[in-house]
Amino acid sequence: MSSVHVKTLIDRALPPHSFVRKVGMLAGGTAAAQVIGICAMPIVTRIYSPAQIGIVSLFLAFFGYWASTLSLRYEYALLIAQDDAESHLVHRVAVIVVAVMALLGMPILWLLQASNLFEFGLLPPWAPLIAGPIFLGFGLFMVSRSWALRAGLVRQITQASIARSAANAITRIGLGLAGGGVAALLVAELAGACVSMAKLAAATRRHFAASRPAQFTRGRLQAVARKYSKFPLLEAPSAWLDSLASTLPLPMVASLYGAEAAGWFGLARMLVSVPNSQLGGAVADVFQMELARAVLERDGRRAHRIFYTLLKKMALIGLLPLLAVIVLAPWLMPWVFGDQWAAAGSAAAAIAPWLYAALIVSPLSRALSVLQAQELKLIYDVSALTLLTAAYLVAQAAGLGFIAFLLAISLANVTGYVIYAVVLMKLIDRRIGRSTLN
Repeated sequence: MSSVHVKTLIDRALPPHSFVRKVGMLAGGTAAAQVIGICAMPIVTRIYSPAQIGIVSLFLAFFGYWASTLSLRYEYALLIAQDDAESHLVHRVAVIVVAVMALLGMPILWLLQASNLFEFGLLPPWAPLIAGPIFLGFGLFMVSRSWALRAGLVRQITQASIARSAANAITRIGLGLAGGGVAALLVAELAGACVSMAKLAAATRRHFAASRPAQFTRGRLQAVARKYSKFPLLEAPSAWLDSLASTLPLPMVASLYGAEAAGWFGLARMLVSVPNSQLGGAVADVFQMELARAVLERDGRRAHRIFYTLLKKMALIGLLPLLAVIVLAPWLMPWVFGDQWAAAGSAAAAIAPWLYAALIVSPLSRALSVLQAQELKLIYDVSALTLLTAAYLVAQAAGLGFIAFLLAISLANVTGYVIYAVVLMKLIDRRIGRSTLN
């Protein structure tokens, strides 16, 4: 079927400018990117050992933590800038911050290596050197992505996402077959970050060229940075705590059970997270755009309806993958990825409830940015991190096995997301009326 026919079918099935249509377009591109990565994994798991995957998963754990705030969340300010001219100033601020944060990430990773905290000493000595360019490429990609969302450049976003996955997969397999080992896996991350960044940055620059200000003075940049200061002052620290709770499980697994177990957990989490990365991110982006529009138009009834309709739909949509993983993963994993990955199947079933809760609640959390209520997220961040730490200490003291520990952290994370959902519902009910904004 040609791309023209596919587009015609989409146009007929989904009304123009509908929420579902926008989610479908974003999720479709993400799905294609995910398919590339998933199709490559049975080859990757036969080229690399669980220990090698575990080592690169340690790097990706730190990457996931640091990358979440590379722009100190100024990329989200791009979506609510008052006009395109101001968005140029926000974009420039975000790019400067990304460059600084990318440099800062290198010595921090080196300190983790030197101290061997949570087994980070397993990383190759040169890992901090390649981390800087990876951070820079990914950070600029995320800034360009938010700018592209503002412009409605959905097709360009999906193309960049596909290019990132393809570059990563091709590099992993190609260098892996040549005996590249852990180095090949890290170079693959660099290739993916650089390819996606270059592709999307060019598209956004072309789109916004006409609205570019005549000059970027220090005073104007400082003024716009102060205007949206809630993002770095409140949302970024909250994101650090959130990312810490999200990324700590893998280093915890490595420290308790070794690099091989970290590899099992890394593969399991990647696969169970597919609905979250494929659908959750697209839903979150569109939800943020639609809720922001309703708030700007002071249409409280629509804003209230958008939130609660999405809450119910995500809870229903996530049930099928949740049950499929619990039932099928334990016997399907070794067949698809090889016998040495059998433990990853049980790991996937153990963490499935955690990722189900994340699929429901994470997209709705964008309401905090839209309503400039980022400080409320600290309630979830502190509770989630406390529960996770408690699970780790109990596992360490009681000598829990690998799967038992994963069940414990899954329960801790589900509890944290329930608390988060209650906080978000209270915010919507109090801040947004059913007819007008309070």
